Amino acid sequence: MHFPDTPVFRGYAAPVRIEGNVHDLEVIGTIPAGLNGAYIRNSADHAHAPLFADDLFLNGDGMIHKVSIADGRARLTTRYVETEKLQLERAAGKALFGKYRNMFTDDASVAGRDRNTANTAMLWHGGRLFALKEAARPVEIDPATLATIGTYDFGGELRSDTFTAHPKRDPRTGELVAFGYFTRTVADNIITLFYIAPDGTLTRSESFEAPYPSMVHDCLLSEHYVIFTICPMICDWARVQAGEAFFHWDDTRPTMVGVVPRRVGGAAHVRWFTAPKAVMETHTFNAWEEGSLLHLEHFITQTGWLSQFPDINNPAAREAPPFAYRWTLDMASNADGFVSERIFDHIGEMPMIDPRFATLRTRHFWFGTSNTALGPMLAIGPKGPPFTCLGHFDAQTGALDYYYAGPDSSPEEPIFVPRSADAEEGDGWLITMVGRRAENRTDCVILDARNLGAGPVAVIKFPARVHEGFHGIWVEGCA
Repeated sequence: MHFPDTPVFRGYAAPVRIEGNVHDLEVIGTIPAGLNGAYIRNSADHAHAPLFADDLFLNGDGMIHKVSIADGRARLTTRYVETEKLQLERAAGKALFGKYRNMFTDDASVAGRDRNTANTAMLWHGGRLFALKEAARPVEIDPATLATIGTYDFGGELRSDTFTAHPKRDPRTGELVAFGYFTRTVADNIITLFYIAPDGTLTRSESFEAPYPSMVHDCLLSEHYVIFTICPMICDWARVQAGEAFFHWDDTRPTMVGVVPRRVGGAAHVRWFTAPKAVMETHTFNAWEEGSLLHLEHFITQTGWLSQFPDINNPAAREAPPFAYRWTLDMASNADGFVSERIFDHIGEMPMIDPRFATLRTRHFWFGTSNTALGPMLAIGPKGPPFTCLGHFDAQTGALDYYYAGPDSSPEEPIFVPRSADAEEGDGWLITMVGRRAENRTDCVILDARNLGAGPVAVIKFPARVHEGFHGIWVEGCA
């Protein structure tokens, strides 16, 4: 087996493929007292050389990284999600599944088998841990050992083939709201919502029709609505059948916002708004209501994810950087437009708020970014430019604050952990993985969430590298 010499498979982005445990990790500084739980995040770590040399990093196998923290000590556990795909390929000793989400490029021996890589995000709900990938059903994981329990269908109530990697929890009710698109794998316009009770029971499913078949990566949740931004990252099934990329960017289509009532009326009463130009929602901060006004806060880019998928109208186009925007929709008006304004004037991605305040107006916003006033940009990798900093925006004061990770260092998505259950908004810790690229090693860094510029409170040093990840969670008491 030999991995191709492309940016996805060389240097700091190269597959790691190591499963194991490291006890009593070295700690520089002091892990905060009372921080007891587990930071668990997912990554795409190819277990086998791909069938196609131009494979995307998005197509790697799910590898979970768990940093267990208790009583000032930390340990690391890494383990693959034992999907059917991974088991079949291990038995064969080689890759059998082809391009990202494209069944027509698979080896004939695996026709009709589950392609799930379970590599994007983690979910803790109803006392269960799940690995998520938006093209497939959740996979339940043992939270103590990270052993794979199996594909999960909520007691037979989940009738969709797909389930989002970005469900949203209402902190006041404990209800989880999730969705699936392309719910029978084939591209179509149908989006299905799932309402899941605090105990993990899937209580209600309902569907509506989107304007066109597109990637629906994230959503927003307010007190009374579930909100979807439909962006022209199109799936053309004829192109997929021909072996082309699963998505392409087509900005001749409009960007639309669908607002679904959570309760009265439901999906049958979805209302559509139209953006002034075609843009891409990357990831979301929060949604909240102010009288008849519905505010949506998210990162927006003027292009699609061109680092991964082509622009059908302009193959030479370059991906534009994301900025944080607030879109304000007046639900009492008959107009189908909305007001758009920048939240802060600095590029960013991988947004985070204090999740205890989701669906309410929030003061504190955290995100991954770069700041050339603090240190140079890093070389572009398979996901685009790596972050060099984490940022904090205080909406009350207008201040921006940054943690610069240091030379040749790249922080990843930040996770917020409150200091205590009743701490005021933003009072707590920010946890992130930091790639020490020159050393080919990774650290887990803990920061005071409201004072990033002060630098780390603690640095948990790994003796080796773990693969760059996507999305993670904090599970209290799960050390």
